[in-house]
This record gives sequence, structure tokens and C-alpha cells, in this order.
Amino acid sequence: MPVQRKYRQFQRLLIAGNLIVLALLAGSTLLTLRASREAYTNSARQSVENLTRSVSQNVAAEIRQIDSTLASVIQELERLHPDGPLDAAAARVIIDGRRRLLPEVDGIRITDAAGLVLTSDTAAPVSVGDRPYFVQARERPDALALSEPLVSRVTQRWSLVLARAWRGSDGRFLGIVYAVLSAEHFIERFEAVARGTRGAVALRTDALRLVARYAPGATDRLAGIGSNKVSAELSDAVARRSESGFYVTRTALDGIERASAYQRVAGYPLTVLVGLDTEDFYRPWRREAVQLSLLSGLLGLMVATLSALVLVRQRDLLRAHAATAQLAAEQQAMLDNELVGIAKAADRHTVWHNRALARMLGYAPGGMVGRPTSEVYADEADYRRVGQAYAELTEGKQYRTELQMRRTDGSLVWVDLSGVRLPDGQSLWVMVDISRMKASEADAEHRAGHDALTGLPNRSQLGPAIADAIRLARQGGHKLAVAFIDLDGFKAVNDELGHEAGDALLREVARRIGQGIRVKDLAARLGGDEFVVVLNGVNRREDVEPVLARMLEALEAPVELPGGGRATVGASVGVALWPDDGLEAGGLMDAADQAMYAAKRAGKHRVVFSAAGEGRAPDQAWV
Repeated sequence: MPVQRKYRQFQRLLIAGNLIVLALLAGSTLLTLRASREAYTNSARQSVENLTRSVSQNVAAEIRQIDSTLASVIQELERLHPDGPLDAAAARVIIDGRRRLLPEVDGIRITDAAGLVLTSDTAAPVSVGDRPYFVQARERPDALALSEPLVSRVTQRWSLVLARAWRGSDGRFLGIVYAVLSAEHFIERFEAVARGTRGAVALRTDALRLVARYAPGATDRLAGIGSNKVSAELSDAVARRSESGFYVTRTALDGIERASAYQRVAGYPLTVLVGLDTEDFYRPWRREAVQLSLLSGLLGLMVATLSALVLVRQRDLLRAHAATAQLAAEQQAMLDNELVGIAKAADRHTVWHNRALARMLGYAPGGMVGRPTSEVYADEADYRRVGQAYAELTEGKQYRTELQMRRTDGSLVWVDLSGVRLPDGQSLWVMVDISRMKASEADAEHRAGHDALTGLPNRSQLGPAIADAIRLARQGGHKLAVAFIDLDGFKAVNDELGHEAGDALLREVARRIGQGIRVKDLAARLGGDEFVVVLNGVNRREDVEPVLARMLEALEAPVELPGGGRATVGASVGVALWPDDGLEAGGLMDAADQAMYAAKRAGKHRVVFSAAGEGRAPDQAWV
């Protein structure tokens, strides 16, 4: 049919247009993210290169200062001992005058022509005549010799050595003057360099041997020193451009991906490397990527939604009746959803409800139609309260409340109930099951008033509970007892076996205390190893004594601990009676507390009654 053909043609064109728009949107998003990532990379590159140049300049300045000091020592040697030889005492005099200028070096030393160290701090003679830096200084007496990383024969530490030759007036080689810089010195300097959360700073020789490296969290600060194990990217970059460069790769030593820059130390065969963790500087880009992707997705969804609306509108124009039927079906699907209960009522009888409501209250589909709404309320009070809301609905207001409704099996379910008046005089009610939320609130309230370790009521619950017990005792014409329990020997268990054992012991103590009282009594934990028991319905001291005697015996029984250990504790118990020892909760607690301390003083592991009410001395205790 022509109309249907035009509709299908319009549909194909609209879909093609949507695909083109979505492709352009995806392409522009990718190009934008690529440009943004490149900008972050360039920013990171600039930051790390600036940082590397700064560190390289600092290293160069430090080496120049050391070289200058070495040169001044040589001048002093050539002035005082132009033809040698030089003994150890004279060498130390010259060195000591310069040593204070270089506190960062491990030492400045002088050797003779054979390499024997004249200023060694070791008992045995030390020779460096076989060291490459000694040979280099001897063969090139006018240049500074700088060693590869090595372990010093004097300090036994990884070090870098700077050496210069000193000669006699006739140009004859007389030995070297050298300074020793430890790897730890460079590591401490690098630690102060800003480098993010997992950055790294390193110093390598021209042979790429590691002199020193600092990375936060490294377990071995000296790991890899002397090694030339580096990533292929660094080797290739240095081969292409030895003076400076930038690359991104995973560091060979720890496997962390970093954006790294290297800079040769001006005038010396050393290279400084600084790496920044790519996670640090790409983190904002990733957030931007997520935001831009969500925005693009939203725009794509809007385009698709608008196109769908256009298609629906076109279909409505061509198939008015089918579109109306489809709309009605969609409305019915919305009303008959699986999550939210919906019902219509007239004269407080249900005239329609969806499957969700029937399932929520335990009815068969359609089983509530024609039945009075009073059947689903928990009690008559709730039924009347909601009935009063009809006046608000008549005024055009919306009514909302939370209440319990009764299921067909008699159980109760919490619902969030809201209602509106419909134009035909009926009312529409929406019900959402909030039982889990209410259970969560009740659980949170229980946790606030109970000790997390033992599950017993805590201090906040104890005062009101004692006040309620006093009120019931006054109404019933009987007494009540408050027992303050403090464990004996608990600290030793905690100190010797650990807090886990102590926690297990407290849980077992709480269980035994709970087993030793009646349903109408109360046990609570104040904190630490302090507990309180409230015994209701007692008439005299003799009613309390056997209960606490059994409890004391139960508490002194050994406790099996997790892991196979055992622990034994006792308890000191102080008891106060109402109204003999106090009329209010605070006074009873104070009297019981004082009685407990009397039990401690009397030798522990016993029960002492308060002397406030009957004139007894505090040490009249029974065990």
C-alpha cells in the first residue's frame, strides 16, 4: 500500500540519519578524548622534564662543589708537599681542613702513587690502586675521574667516587685525592623531590648503571644499584638522544608504568631520570573521558529517543487506531508493573488492582476486587486514620503515610501509601513495599543500643532499663537487685594472648551471664570487662545470693579460646538493692559500684552487698 511504503521509506531514511549522527558523535568524542589525552601527556611531559632538569642541575652543582674542594686539596698538597712523599698525619691535617665544607660526603681521602689510602679510618691498610677511577685519574691527571657505582672498601656502602690526580713540581704522579658519595645520600636528596604517589627518581652513569633510586614504598632502597637493567624504551631513547629525552613505559625494577624524562648532568657522565606514575596524571583525563562518554551517550540516546518519537508520531498518523491500542497497552503495562502496587477504590472498596499489589498482600490476581479495604489494614486505628484522609483528597491534596498492612496469611508488611482523587470520584492508591527499609532502621536502632562485641544492651540502654524496673517493682510491691560485675584477671589474658583472645573471652562471659539470669532479668555491658545484671522480682538478699553464686561459679570455669588456648578468669561482684541502697538508677549503680570495689579489696572472686541499706560493713562478703 502507498501509505505503508512511504512510512517504510521514511523509517529507513530516519534510521540512516540516526546512524550518521551517532557515527559523527562517536568520532568527535574519540577525537576530543585523543586530543585531551595528548594534552595531559604533554602537560605531564613538561612537568617531568622541568623536574628532571632541576634535579640534574642540583646534582651538577653538588659535583662541581665537590670537584672544587678536591682541587683546593690538590693545590694545598702541591704547595706544602711539592715533591712528596706525604705521610698519613700530614694528609689528615689537609683533609680535616676541607672535610667540614662537604658534610654530605662519606669522606675525602688521599692515596700515594701506588693507590694506598693515607687517610683510611680502617685498621688494615686499604688500597684502591686497582680501581678504574684510580687508573683513569692517573692516566688523565687534568680531568675529574668519576667511578661507576661500587661498594666502598672503607665504608662498605654503595657509593660513587670522584677523583683527581695530584702531581709533584716535576709533573710526576704522586697519587689521587678522592671523595666518596654514598647511594643513601642521593636517595635522601631524591626523596624530597615532588613526584606524586608512585613516582621515582634515579641517577645512572653513562653505562646506565644505577647509582641511586628512590620510589615511595620500595622495600629495599638499595635494590638494583650497580645494575644496568633498564627498559628497552629507555635504551632506545638514550641511543637516539643521549642528552635528554622522554618516554612512557613500565619501569624494569618495579613494573609500574611511568612517564619518564632523563637529563644528562652537564659536564659529567651521569644521567638523572624522573618518572611520574601515569595513574596520577591520567586520572583527571579518565574522569573527563567518563563524563564525555556519558554526555555523548546521553546525546545519542536523545537523538534515538527523538527519532523514536518521530516514528511513533508518523505511525500514529498512519495507524491511528493501532497507535491508540498500543498506547493503551503501554499504560496498562505501566499500571500492572511488578514492583509497585496500585489500586483504585470507591466507597472504600477495591474496584481494580494490579498484580504487584495482589502478590504483595498474598491475593490471587483480581482477588481483591469488590472487597472492603478494611481487610488489608493492620488494625481498626489505621483504617480510621486513612479514612480521615479522604477529606484532604476531596480538596485536591495528595495523601501519603507509612503503615503496616495485613497479608492473607496474617503476616504484616510495611508499605509507603500515597493516594490521589480521580476525576470520576474514585481514588487511586499507590503502595510500595518498604519492609526491608524498616527492618534496616530497626537493626540500626538495635545496634545503637547494644554492645557490638557481645550483643548485650550497652550503657545507653541500662539507665532507662533500671528506671523501668524500678517502676515495675514499685507497682508490684517487690524489690530489685543491681549487680556490678568486674572480671578478675582479664587484663592478663588480653596482654598475654592478645585482643582476639580477649574478645572471645568477653563473648563467652556475656553468654554465661545471660544463661544465668531469667527472661525478665537484664544483663548489660558497660565497656571493657564491666557488666551489670538487673534481677527483677526479688524480695530479700537471700533471693539474690544463689543466682549470683551460680553465676560466679560459671564465670570461673575455664574458657576454650580460638586456636586451642584456654583462659580462666574470676569476677568481683557488687550488689545494691532497691529501695534499700538507692531510690533511683544512678544511686543504685553508684552503690553497686562501691560494693564491687569492696569485693576487690576483700580479695576478689566474691560477691559483696552494699552496706548502704542495712548497715553492713563492706567486707561482710560471701563467696
